[in-house]
Amino acid sequence: MIRAAAHELAERLAEVVRAQEALLEMVRRQRPAIVEGRLEDVDAIAGEIELEVRRLAGAERSRAAAAEALADDLGLAATRWSAMREALSHDERALVSPRVDRVEALVRDIEMANAVNGQLVRRELELLDLSVHSLAAPDPRAAHRAYGADGGRAAVAPSLPMLLNTAA
Repeated sequence: MIRAAAHELAERLAEVVRAQEALLEMVRRQRPAIVEGRLEDVDAIAGEIELEVRRLAGAERSRAAAAEALADDLGLAATRWSAMREALSHDERALVSPRVDRVEALVRDIEMANAVNGQLVRRELELLDLSVHSLAAPDPRAAHRAYGADGGRAAVAPSLPMLLNTAA
């Protein structure tokens, strides 16, 4: 027999899973837009991600409340899965455990996908920074009073290379 509190926790975990799956899909969809430099698409997806993170926060609050209710039913102070798992019946564990495992896997996948996107953005910003620095460097050919160590006019230095293609 499955307690109502265990069933409620399983339902709340299913909501968390749905929100995390949607979030992972968005983060993965954002990657090609970052690589291709489609800033409008990156921003649009970032807006979608922000909304989904808010949905996920609500689902997490509901899941935490359901975990507290189940812990109270079990007479436990802790609401961690590792603390509750052994106190549940076999059927309750069979209902809740796969969802807990899926949440944990999705968290890892989201963190990895987000880290990859973050690296792509950082790389793009580094290239942009390098390009801006190369553009801002003074052109030695424009210096009209450049002298060498012997007091004579210094040779014109070759122009510096410029990185203008910032697509990663």
